[in-house]
Amino acid sequence: MCTGLRFTDPEGNLYFGRNLDVGIDYGKKLIITPRNYPLPYKFLNDRTTKKATIGMGIVMDDYPLYFDCCNEDGLCIAGLNFPHYAHFSAGPVDDKTNLAPYELMMWVTQEFTSVAEVKTALQDVNLVNQALVDSLPVAPLHWLISDQHEAIVLEQSQQYGLRVFDNRLGVLTNSPDFAWQMTNLCNYTGLTPHDAQPQTWTKQDLIPLGVGTGSLGLPGDSIPASRFVKAAYLNANYPAVEGETANVAKFFNILKAVAMVKGSVVNVKGKYEYTVYTACYSAKSKTYYYNLYNDFNLHRCQLTADNVNGKQLIVKEA
Repeated sequence: MCTGLRFTDPEGNLYFGRNLDVGIDYGKKLIITPRNYPLPYKFLNDRTTKKATIGMGIVMDDYPLYFDCCNEDGLCIAGLNFPHYAHFSAGPVDDKTNLAPYELMMWVTQEFTSVAEVKTALQDVNLVNQALVDSLPVAPLHWLISDQHEAIVLEQSQQYGLRVFDNRLGVLTNSPDFAWQMTNLCNYTGLTPHDAQPQTWTKQDLIPLGVGTGSLGLPGDSIPASRFVKAAYLNANYPAVEGETANVAKFFNILKAVAMVKGSVVNVKGKYEYTVYTACYSAKSKTYYYNLYNDFNLHRCQLTADNVNGKQLIVKEA
């Protein structure tokens, strides 16, 4: 399970990132893919990278399998678990841009500069049920894609095929699908950061007790629908702040409010589901910030002239 988030500051600068909530730590690494790095495809012609990209993931067969990443132009993408809904075609489809799901993140960050360009290109995309290697399962994912101007959600299901949704909330969690999450959000329109007002019921005066009464009913559990509502509510109501330090703090404050604590959720395999890391990318400074479950120090890595070119991945222990 996971929660994705994006917002812009008063100057229009993008902040993008996520919580990664899993039952095991996959050995995550901070990865910089430089320009001119070999990029193979299953169904397209192989090519080399055009834009330096930074994010968190793992490396297999010299291929960067990102959980989330952003390119040097400020186009960002995160893959989130989408069980029971994600469905990819058995094979390539004629006259389509056929991609394996694991290829999508590198294709987006290397071929495009803006969400508008991605939206146009996705009209011809088909996602094929193909893993990097046969020993790996195909992850059932949907994706949050964002630049400083807008965000979209990409989902491919058996019922609807490939669909793209505008995401004005800047939030994504897991199943059910995005359309369902948006409908469910309408159940919470009575929430407000302002305290409830005293009322009289059948001549009985009722006085709200304490602060926060306007948000009574805001979910606090860890199911995807609850995290979606809470993250959307916090993102909508958190005051605008200025400067990168304050906005990065805002980002982590929102995501920590929907983080999973060990012991609160045990998955079907008997493993503790917990927030392995929280990350935020600042497009203005090209800096990737993150902290870990057992390490609340704020780590950072920046795209600079020293690391955007080359033919080798830069891989750092997270």
